[in-house]
Amino acid sequence: MSTNSTPTATSRRSFLKASTLAASAIALRGSSLLAQTTAHTDATIDLFPAEPIGTISPEIYSHFIEHLGGVIYDGVWVGEGSKIPNQNGIRTAFIDAMRAVQAPVLRWPGGCFADSYDWRDGIGNRDKRPARSGFWDQQDNNQYGLHEFMRTCRAIGCKPYLAANLRTLPARDFYQEIEYCNAPAGDVPSNSAAKAAPNSLAALRAANGDRAPFNVDLWGVGNESWGCGGNLTPEEYAAMFRRYTAWTPSYGKDPLRFVAVGPNGDDVDWTTRLFKSLYGNPERRHLWGLSIHYYTSGSPSQFAAGDALKFNSDDYYDLLTRGSIMERVVNDHWHAMGNTPGQPQVKLVVDEWGAWYGKGTELAPNYNLSQQSTMRDALLTGITLDIFQRHADKVAVANVAQSINCIHSLMLAQEDNFTVTPTFHVFQMYLPHRGAQAIRAEFTAPTIENPLANAPIPVGGNSYIGSLEAVKTLAGLSGSASIATTGNGKILTLTVVNPHLDRPITSDIGIRGASISSARATVLASNDVHDHNDFAHPNAVKPAPATTEQPSGGRLIHTFPAASVTTLQISIG
Repeated sequence: MSTNSTPTATSRRSFLKASTLAASAIALRGSSLLAQTTAHTDATIDLFPAEPIGTISPEIYSHFIEHLGGVIYDGVWVGEGSKIPNQNGIRTAFIDAMRAVQAPVLRWPGGCFADSYDWRDGIGNRDKRPARSGFWDQQDNNQYGLHEFMRTCRAIGCKPYLAANLRTLPARDFYQEIEYCNAPAGDVPSNSAAKAAPNSLAALRAANGDRAPFNVDLWGVGNESWGCGGNLTPEEYAAMFRRYTAWTPSYGKDPLRFVAVGPNGDDVDWTTRLFKSLYGNPERRHLWGLSIHYYTSGSPSQFAAGDALKFNSDDYYDLLTRGSIMERVVNDHWHAMGNTPGQPQVKLVVDEWGAWYGKGTELAPNYNLSQQSTMRDALLTGITLDIFQRHADKVAVANVAQSINCIHSLMLAQEDNFTVTPTFHVFQMYLPHRGAQAIRAEFTAPTIENPLANAPIPVGGNSYIGSLEAVKTLAGLSGSASIATTGNGKILTLTVVNPHLDRPITSDIGIRGASISSARATVLASNDVHDHNDFAHPNAVKPAPATTEQPSGGRLIHTFPAASVTTLQISIG
């Protein structure tokens, strides 16, 4: 049974002092971090290889870019003539960083921007593309459009995920966007009787520089239709989803994956009413996924969660507790969908998530929703990815918001300056989980009471999902585990987040029915949870190898430093 460890409110000065003392205790020096081990253990982690949950979809580590602030222009797109290193106008550093985390899917053009966007504005000669005012009240010259996005995906080696405009374009435009993207040049849809004439949209795509089809299979049918995407009711949206996806063209053996607009945070009423309405018509074969958006935000007086850099211990624990609500969000909507027997199982697509802070740390005034990213955000990233992995049977796709220069970024860029954030490092550390079999993992550790537990939880606009009645405490140690078979045998990957600001946790790790032959650890920790990377200090926060105790049979003792994210790779027999 877990015990409670309750943090007390501290001033910023005492908080920083406590963080520094804790860091000294875990002996972080240079490129190595030595794990502490004592005879006493504070926690247990029990792993059950014989109890699989499901295969961890690589697509839960996906990404998102929107025409917002400095995301596209100066973040991703610098233009072919730029002095900044680029590949066909795409920032080379962005491509390299996305390759380094093996980005599987990239979502575009929004977000809220998508439902104000006409995809035809972004094709053809760039000099003749119209300039438009986008959703975020900024002028868009459409230099970065559909073909540029597809070339970005090809350079990274990832799949495209297109968010289609349901609010301001008719269903015909959605049908024709699919046709433009996927029709083979010279051919017609497989469900058409016409065989003679070449496909005019495929020919137009070829004339615009890409003869081969884009083969986009993942489509978001609108975005946040309960809000910026149309202020619709679930019943209104259900009718539009059916109309937009009915008898869409098919060009391959596999059906397209259509994602319906899901709820704002934990709005279970939206999901319940949406599925009741969708299931009112038996023709629902195109429904593959339900989109969920959940941002970890702040107090009732503001949507954003305070300042990205100026926070005390209460703010720190509150944010991580709010982040852990993602588990409730996943479970609630999975049950609300009520997957019907005989129908393809609808999966969850968490295509916007992350910590959203207020103004104050943006790179420049015109970089709307830009913010700094600290060790606190690294811990939130680990907590969130572990939730997705513990629910590998439910969550098929997830897109962090956003990849660069916006909200929960992996990268920051401005002109010829570039750095990765602590969140980037967590994505890299979790790579061994991709495609592995998630297994049950039981954590028993001292819990942490949230000092701000009675504040409502903003989930978008002026909506709230109530108080923290069910989540007044934060797990003192949490994580996930998976097993993969390699050429050298079976590797068990265990990722663990210790959120305690000043308490390393020594844990007894047991693997049921298996023996441990070796183990190696990587840890992300720092002297202070406010630490972050910037253009002047791009390596201030980075992972390091850590020592582990010698395993004995199926058991291993390991100490997880205070405020850390750890990956253990364990060879088992």
